[in-house]
Amino acid sequence: MSPHPSDTVFVLGGPILDSDRRGFVEDHMVVIADGRFVGIEPATLLPSDAARVIDVAGAHIMPGLIDSHTHLMSRSGVEADPRLITTSVVDAVIMAKRQIESGVTSLRDPGCKHHGIHQFRREIAEGRVIGPRAYTAGPNIVGSGAPVDWRNHFVDGADDVRRAVREEIKAGADLIKLVLSHSTADSDWETCLRYLNDEEIAVAVAEAHLLGRRVGCHCEGLPAARAAVDAGIDVIDHGLLLDEALVSQMADQGTFYVPTLWAFSTDTHLNVGKTIPPERAELYELKVAGPHRESVQRAMAAGVKIAAGTDPVHWIPARDAMVRELETLVAAGMAPIDALLAATEVSADAIGDRRLGSIRPGNYADLAVFEGDPLTDLRALARPRLVMKDGETLVDLRHDQAAADALWADIATGLPASDRQPELWGQRK
Repeated sequence: MSPHPSDTVFVLGGPILDSDRRGFVEDHMVVIADGRFVGIEPATLLPSDAARVIDVAGAHIMPGLIDSHTHLMSRSGVEADPRLITTSVVDAVIMAKRQIESGVTSLRDPGCKHHGIHQFRREIAEGRVIGPRAYTAGPNIVGSGAPVDWRNHFVDGADDVRRAVREEIKAGADLIKLVLSHSTADSDWETCLRYLNDEEIAVAVAEAHLLGRRVGCHCEGLPAARAAVDAGIDVIDHGLLLDEALVSQMADQGTFYVPTLWAFSTDTHLNVGKTIPPERAELYELKVAGPHRESVQRAMAAGVKIAAGTDPVHWIPARDAMVRELETLVAAGMAPIDALLAATEVSADAIGDRRLGSIRPGNYADLAVFEGDPLTDLRALARPRLVMKDGETLVDLRHDQAAADALWADIATGLPASDRQPELWGQRK
């Protein structure tokens, strides 16, 4: 091994998640230089004169968590007005810091009603705001026939779609997000409306790919999902009602699936979001939550690449949203190691940036260190000890147990920092 520069950081003292080995390795250390990982090396190679050593005292060391579907500023399904612009900036500053404090160091933001999200991404990147590395879509592309709470960048026909893709990229979008379809609650979730037709979807995907951008989609219902996968879409978001043939095709094509399973669960809507009354819970489980869980289970069995995304149901959600999503995926049949990879390496691949999500040479030095073994207790992810981004320590609770206990207690409550809802529920005009 070649000598390390004097400013090299060594993180050791606990098991390290090695994505290549699909597990934690003992008696090793993470080596960081110039904000990037040098790699995972045997702890016996620690230089005797190392000046920067971080000992985590038995805690579990992981790549920083990645939320592949969350909204920092506002959802795409809201109305943009001066009040929204102001409150969304304030919310974003609060939420970005809370994400870091929860161990989330990168995120994919697939929808904001205004282009301010791109500037906020830059503010984080330039260090003026503490927050995760963000990959942002901005306003979603949707047919003009969509109801009020889905109206973003209106399109009608292939030429409009092509123009919209170009305009969103020009405005700063890292990725393109389409709104394809939605099941309506006022029809008892029997009706799933299509907001883009097959040709419009295909043109959007092709144009975005020509310009080097990946494409995701809000998708409910099989016909829209089939059209998106046929068009070569990169990510299916939500993806309710996927059948065996489609998940097989997704696995073959390498289509990523971000099911946001917890966000669609009956308990979440009944007791967290309070978006359905108790008398509707059984019907919702029958029509939405149950079939969605079965879609995810089909995708797991087929080998589809599943990334973890929370799609929080409040504007400033509870800090444990990622933990809840992983717990829900494991309850549906995902192996715990695959859940950890869904929140790290697979999410990085869904974003399309392999410099994230794993402790490999040259990757961004993003680390999250947790008290406890997440392979046996996913709730360990609600007990962060240390969080680093680009090799810089942003959270360090190793020597302040009182502060750690306070943060962990706040995370454990599962309470949002705001009870405001992001959707205009029922206002579909």
